[in-house]
Amino acid sequence: MGAGKILFSSDIDDPVAWGAAVRALRPDLEVVDWRAAAEPEAFEFALLWKPPPGGLGPYRNLKAIQSLGAGINQLDLSTLPPGLPLARLIDPHLTETMVDYAVTAVYRHFRGFDRFERQGRERRWAHEEPPTKADFPVGVMGLGVLGGAVAQRIRALGFPVTGWSRSRHPIDGIEVFAGREELPAFLASARGFVCVLALTEHTAGILNRETMGAMRPGSCIINMGRGGHLVEGDLAALVRAGHIAGATLDVLSQEPVPADHPFYDLPEILVTPHVAGGIAPRSAAPIVIENFDRAMAGTPLLNLVDPARGY
Repeated sequence: MGAGKILFSSDIDDPVAWGAAVRALRPDLEVVDWRAAAEPEAFEFALLWKPPPGGLGPYRNLKAIQSLGAGINQLDLSTLPPGLPLARLIDPHLTETMVDYAVTAVYRHFRGFDRFERQGRERRWAHEEPPTKADFPVGVMGLGVLGGAVAQRIRALGFPVTGWSRSRHPIDGIEVFAGREELPAFLASARGFVCVLALTEHTAGILNRETMGAMRPGSCIINMGRGGHLVEGDLAALVRAGHIAGATLDVLSQEPVPADHPFYDLPEILVTPHVAGGIAPRSAAPIVIENFDRAMAGTPLLNLVDPARGY
C-alpha cells in the first residue's frame, strides 16, 4: 500500500497515542491532528470523535470516516459530507471490557451485593440462602456485536438468557424477541435487564415508565448503552415505589452527572462514570488500518453505518 495521511479529530482522545499505534503496524500511514493539517486536500481518510471546528468541508478528498466510538451518537450525520462511508469502531478491548462490566453488574444484583452493601451501612445482618441462576433470567437489549457477546457470555455462566432487538438476530441457545410487537413478551422473560442498544429515534426513551413497569416486580436495570435510552425520572419513581429493585447505570443523559442528581440519593442505584468499555489504540489500530485500506480500494468498510437505521 502507498503512503497516506489520516485526519484525526477528537477532544477526548490522544492523537499521539493513535499515531504511534497505527505507525507501529504501518509506517507508511501518518495520523495528523486537525490542528496540524495544513493541506486539507491531502487527506483521504478521517479518524474522528467529532469533526474539526468548521466541519469537513475543506477535506474534499475524503473517501471514508472512521468513528472513534462504538456508537455514532456524538456525530450529527446531517453535517457530514453526503454519501461518505462512515464506520463504527468495534475492537476486541472494547468488547472484552463491555462484557466484563455486564457480568460484574449482573452478579452484583443476582447475589444481592447491592442490597448487602446497604444493609452493612445500616449495621444490619440479614442472612438469606444464596439464589439459583435459574431464578434470575437475564434479558439483553441489543444483539449486535457487543450485545451478542454479552448475551453469550452470560449464558455461558449458567444464566437463562433472552434477547431483544429491533430486527431479529438469532443466537444459539438464546430465545430472541424482535420488534415492538414482541417487546412485552421479552419484558416478561427476565429479572435482570442489560441495555446495549444503539441510540436511535426508535430506541430513545425505551426504558420508561411503561416498559419498566411491565417488568417483573423486583427487576434490575443495567444500562451501558446510552443515557438517552433511559427516562431517568421514571426509573427514580419505580425504584421509590419498590417495583424496580435496583439499577447499575454507566451512561446518563448529562455527563458528568450533576452533584445534585436524584440518583445519588437513591442507594438502590449505582452510577459509574462511563467506564463500561474503552477503545484502546493498540488493539483498535488494525481495524482502523483495515478500513483505511478498504476505503482506498473502494470496498465496504467493517462495521459500516447504515444512515437509514442510524447505526
